[in-house]
Amino acid sequence: MIIKGLFELILGLLKIVFAPINLPDLPAGVQSVLDELVTVLTGAVGLLGIFVDMNVVKWIIPLVIVIVNFEKIWSLIMFVLRKIPFLGIE
Repeated sequence: MIIKGLFELILGLLKIVFAPINLPDLPAGVQSVLDELVTVLTGAVGLLGIFVDMNVVKWIIPLVIVIVNFEKIWSLIMFVLRKIPFLGIE
């Protein structure tokens, strides 16, 4: 019961945080610049797709992020393991 209540509370908070916000429209000049930027970036990704398989890129990007942040991830894992008393990790 308590866990169910906590999950419902967390879900309610997430719904509040990620609720859509009604923002005013961008000026036409800014919107055209953003459209051009998206077009250029899409073209660059398409050009990269000629040389590199995009399925490989989808796997490599998270792997690179994990490798770059390995020290932080290791510290988090060790912090959690130190909190388990019967393991005896210090």
